[in-house]
Amino acid sequence: MAGLTGAISHDSVVWTIGSCFADNIGDRMLAEGFRVEVNPLGTLYNPLSILRSVAAVVEGKVYDEGDFFEYEGLWRCYDFHSLFAKRTVGESVAMVNSTLERLRSQLPKLTTVILTFGSARCFRRIDTGAVVANCHKQPARLFHVEDLTVDVSREAISETISLLQRVAPNLRNIILTVSPIRHISYGLHTDRLSKSTLLLAASALCTPTDATAAKTDVTTGNAAKAAPEVTYFPAYEIMMDDLRDYRFYAADMVHPSEVAVDYIYSIFTSSFYSPATIAEAAAHLKDFRRSLHRPR
Repeated sequence: MAGLTGAISHDSVVWTIGSCFADNIGDRMLAEGFRVEVNPLGTLYNPLSILRSVAAVVEGKVYDEGDFFEYEGLWRCYDFHSLFAKRTVGESVAMVNSTLERLRSQLPKLTTVILTFGSARCFRRIDTGAVVANCHKQPARLFHVEDLTVDVSREAISETISLLQRVAPNLRNIILTVSPIRHISYGLHTDRLSKSTLLLAASALCTPTDATAAKTDVTTGNAAKAAPEVTYFPAYEIMMDDLRDYRFYAADMVHPSEVAVDYIYSIFTSSFYSPATIAEAAAHLKDFRRSLHRPR
């Protein structure tokens, strides 16, 4: 598959944001020596949750103790994954704010963002109407379940792109992808409709030039500033149409197996890395693997 070959190099500053698949891609990039923040905001599934988290970075939001609640001995925030849940509220607040500040400091050098959408279903707090990133196993009666439309999903993704472009002057590439991880708890049909919504929303933002990459202009009112390339990488389609066999799933029959993720990532590398970058990544990976097997 062709793509924006050379779009990502070891000089790039990369964020992966979104579902578990953002971790899959980011972890492999990290092992290959790329300058990448791997899902630093925790697992996020739907376009509105991703928008809300990116906005917290861009707009300088500062969280305080009132944004957290205690459950099962840990202090949690509805805007963040349980990764940020700590034993004391002070620890949780500090971790959230330090993460946002670290990401904020990277914005001037940020060149590439990979946004991975897992679901078009979101959960809103009934008391505030706010979309949550994680329900933290709270009672269902506290939330309203909403299946986002194509238009709402598209607008959320578009606004996320615009926010990043406004504050990241070196941003050159935004890669959209739909996670191949299935949400079977919603039901197979509902999950397929959800993925279809995300696919249509992404397609509306990308003018296809081939099977893997596309671009669109994202206007900010500043005509002098070049818009980043907005491309689409078909991780979901590769899993569904190319691999399409249960032997490529993990034991839970939901997540792709390591073999499947490696296969998808190999197509990603050929789509967005130059031959020189691929060679450099292989050298870094060899060193990384050697470091894991140092004798005691």
